[in-house]
This record gives sequence, C-alpha cells and structure tokens, in this order.
Amino acid sequence: MKKIVSKVITPLFVLGIAVSGLGGSVGAEAVSTTPANTDTNSTSAVTEYRISGNDRIETSLKISENGWKDGADTVVIAQGYGYADALCAAPLAKKNNAPIILSSKDSISGSTIVELKRLKAKKAFVIGGTGSLSDNITAQLKSIGIKDTERLGGADRYETSVKIAQKLGSVSSVVVTSGSGYADSLSIAPIAASQGMPILLTRSDGMPDVVENYIKGQSVSKTYVVGGTAVIKDDVKNSLPNAERLGGATRFDTNLAILQSFKSDLNFDNVYVAEGDGPNGNEFADALSGAALAAQKSAPLVLIYKNMTSDSANFIASNMSKKTVVTALGGTMVVPDTVVSGVVKEYNDKNSNSKPNPNPNPNPVHQGGSSGGSSGGSSGGNTIQEDKLVSIDGKSNGGLNLTITEKADKSITIQANSKNSTDYITITLYDEEGNLKYIEQTTGPMNLSTILDSGKYKGVIKASSTDKISISDFQVK
Repeated sequence: MKKIVSKVITPLFVLGIAVSGLGGSVGAEAVSTTPANTDTNSTSAVTEYRISGNDRIETSLKISENGWKDGADTVVIAQGYGYADALCAAPLAKKNNAPIILSSKDSISGSTIVELKRLKAKKAFVIGGTGSLSDNITAQLKSIGIKDTERLGGADRYETSVKIAQKLGSVSSVVVTSGSGYADSLSIAPIAASQGMPILLTRSDGMPDVVENYIKGQSVSKTYVVGGTAVIKDDVKNSLPNAERLGGATRFDTNLAILQSFKSDLNFDNVYVAEGDGPNGNEFADALSGAALAAQKSAPLVLIYKNMTSDSANFIASNMSKKTVVTALGGTMVVPDTVVSGVVKEYNDKNSNSKPNPNPNPNPVHQGGSSGGSSGGSSGGNTIQEDKLVSIDGKSNGGLNLTITEKADKSITIQANSKNSTDYITITLYDEEGNLKYIEQTTGPMNLSTILDSGKYKGVIKASSTDKISISDFQVK
C-alpha cells in the first residue's frame, strides 16, 4: 500500500487527539452508553458517543444493548481475556445477526445472564475449546433456557478459525491474518464480517494444513493477506489464490490501509474507535465485541493506543458528514474523550476553511506552518532574546538538522530540514512523564511556531529518508 501523508494538521488538533490515556483494561468507570463530552460552542451536528462498562465483559454487554435493542435469536460467546480463539468470530456474528458477548473462562456473570434474557436468545455459539471456555459455560447457558449451544473449537487457534469459517457456508473470498497477534484481525474484522469473508489464521512462515485444506475446498477467487512480511511472509502470501497484501509499517498503518482499500464499502455515518495496543498484550476486547456492531452498520473501526495517528484522523474526518456519530468503545482510560473530540474538531476545521473566523484565537498554537507572528510584542526595535533549546547537526544524523528555540515572548520555534528537500519530516514531543504533547509533519523543510507549557520535554524527529533521531531532554521556561 502506498504511504498516505496527511496535510499539516495543527498542533491544537493533534494535542486534542493525543492527550495520553492510561493503557490496560477497559476504563474502571461508571457504565455509560451516553454522548461523550462535546463542545457546546460547536456548530457541527457530529455526535460524540461512548459505550463502556466497568470492565471488558460489561462493555461487551453494553455494546449488545446498543446494537441489538430488539433482542437477538443468536449470540456468540467468546473468551474475554485471551484472544486466540475469539479473533475470527465477527463474520459468524454478522451472519447470524448476533452480538459478541465476552466471558471469563469458567462462568457467565450475573449481568451477562440478565442481558441474555433480555435478548431472548435461543442459540449460542461458544467459541474455542474447553481450555478457552469451560463446559460450565455451556451448562449455564442451558440452565437459563438456551438449549441450542454449539461449541466451535479445534485443537488449536488455526483449526478453530476453520471451524468458524465452515459455518459461513461457501465463500469466494477469504481473509488470512497472523495467529500470533490480535491487531490485524481486529482491523479487518468488521469488513470481513459485512462481506461474508471468513478470517483464517496462519503462522508467519507456513500455512497450517487445516487452513490450507479448507481454502482448497472452497472456490476462492480472492485472498486478503493482512499485515506486513514480518507477520506473514511472502511465501505464504504467494501460495494463496489471487492474494493481495494489506499492510503497513505499524498496526495502525495496517488499520488505515484496510480502511482506505475498502473505503467505498464503508458507511461513515458511524465511526467506532477502540484500543488496539497496550502493555499487557490483551487489549483486544472492546474492539472484538465492537467489531460485530461495526459490521452491522458497515462502519469503520479505528484502532488507537492513547491517541489516534494524524493520518487516520485525517482520513476519517475527510469522509465524515454532519450526521456522523463517532463512538468510543471502552472507558476514558483506553479511549480518552480528547480522541473523539479531536476527530470532530478536525472535521470542523476541514469544513470551515473557506469561512472567516469571527473570533480568531488570540494565542494561536500554530501559525500556518511559518514562524510569522512569533516575535509579536517587541517595540522600538528592541532585539528579542532567544534561547536555543535543541540543536541537532545533520552531519552526524543522516542529513537531518533540527533547531528548537524559545523566544522572549515564550513562543517556541521549530526548524528542521533534511538532505532531501522533499522528505516528509515528523517531530514528536513528550513531557517528562511520557505524555504526548506535540506532533507535527511537513513536506520539505519545517519552520513552525508553537506554545509549550513550562516543563521538561523530550522527543523524536524523523525524515522519510532517515532513521528516527532522539531529541534529548530540554527545558521550556
């Protein structure tokens, strides 16, 4: 996939979407299926919304309540704390108009029983073997009146993906993703589900026999291989019928590449945002249960970690309309309110560029990519003192030069250039606690002016032709 580079996005917006949330489990906060914080001064009709519970299981129940208000004959029960078997469940859920409800390994919670009764479910697919969901789960389901329970599990995650695929019937297109991580499967899950494509898992360097045999038994005319060569090697891709790779440098780039490839199939009246990374390696839950809801509406599912990438935000905002509902899946600890409001602000900015601003910001964070205005406040020809905070010499850094200067009026000037004048240059700054505070990208030389709060900062800068370079700690007065 070709790299998509966004226009220069103002730091005010990026700070809005990049304020750090803490990684980990779904936010430990009051249950919410209400609009998130909104800007009451905004003239946009875009709605901000959040679906969350006290934990991942409760969030899945809230998603079920939101998407299946009139009940559901069928439900899909998946393990909420291990992704291996659950990754491929979204197409099955879509085919059966079923919510994906998460569970612990050994028992169904009281809240889950209440939701299952509200749904008036008659059938339940239990995903994975007894090592994933014990027989006590099926016994509980039967005890509350769901007599038709069917376990879909194999000897391993690869066979389980085939067992689920077989329930979709005959297919002409398939999705192949890595069985060693959850992000790529979640990125494609709503689209695969809405188009009736099974998600099949593979090893990096070889297709499991059970998966290969399933594909050979179908009349497959198209295969989507999700992820880069680091997760699925070209030898695997080349063994598949009419295979197309959808991948990027990171899981978030892959997520964006998928959304771009299937843009014409997506309905941007709803946009869902969920955590797609984190320190524990199991931050899949909200996106998994949300994938069934996104598939129901043919909506994009955007993966984030603490913030949304500028490219993803730009793509989503470019395809939104005033009737779009942007929904955070999970609590504010995993999807901060600022991520949602930041996307809405980007949409508003894109749709107000041609209109004069009657109340211009008297202290703009970004001056259109130039340093103009940063010397305001001087008089009588007085020389403004400057304090050089950072200086990186390109002679020892692949030709990438950087200077960060603090002026007497407290504005910060950032100047950078690369040996290749057409390079994309990206600078990212963090405070001393590691919270993202500033990110900007330009095409060609960078000459920016901004305002930073007093404190210590560090960061990285990268040009498209150079390696990433660390920016040592510096102090803003």
